[in-house]
Amino acid sequence: MKKKEDRLIQAVSKMADLPDENKVNIKGKLYAEVHTRVQAFRLAYGEEGRIMTMIHQHDDEKVMTETTIQILRNDRWDTIGNDFAEEYRGVGMVNKTSALENCITSSIGRALSSCALSGGNYASFEEVDHAMNGKAESKPVKSKPVKKKATDATPTEKDLANADEMKTVDQAKLFSEGFIKYSVFHDDNIESFTNWYKRNFASIRKLQEIDPETREEFDAKVIELTDKIKQKQQTTEVQND
Repeated sequence: MKKKEDRLIQAVSKMADLPDENKVNIKGKLYAEVHTRVQAFRLAYGEEGRIMTMIHQHDDEKVMTETTIQILRNDRWDTIGNDFAEEYRGVGMVNKTSALENCITSSIGRALSSCALSGGNYASFEEVDHAMNGKAESKPVKSKPVKKKATDATPTEKDLANADEMKTVDQAKLFSEGFIKYSVFHDDNIESFTNWYKRNFASIRKLQEIDPETREEFDAKVIELTDKIKQKQQTTEVQND
């Protein structure tokens, strides 16, 4: 079955050769958009390939999906890629209206990336950024100076452990506490907080692997913070009218 296996290799090569101008640059990293990955897979396998997505959770709080990539080989469907995605309805502007669509797109993109059809980095946020830009708040927020709480210094990415550094439960707890603590620098509006969340998403996902209990507590605090930021933003808009 070397011929069919070569299809994937050829598709991977084409994605690797994709010009940078055809990719999305998010914080210095290049991503091939999900529709480009899907097209590469379909061109390689046609009807002998399939992309299947299962919804594991779909409620008022969270959406979780799983996507599996399969190809027809020796008259049976073999799995060559698989990955998950989850989205919280209270986090990020896009999830206010399109949490399920966003989650499905993300899990498809990640599953195709697990087959090496990424064209760059292994991403989860490329479609979120586009959706946020395309579905911005209908009413622009009039910026107003906000007095920040007193702290020693403005935090940087180095203040929080990245996903590779986080290996123990204690490190997971420190990351969770640090993220919530430093959120004060990103609570002017929901977009600022969303970007802060996105920059640390790899570490946030790692929380679930290391300490599910800490992740559960973390998610509850993030939802609470998001609600407070929304309320403050709405109050500011009313005052500025």
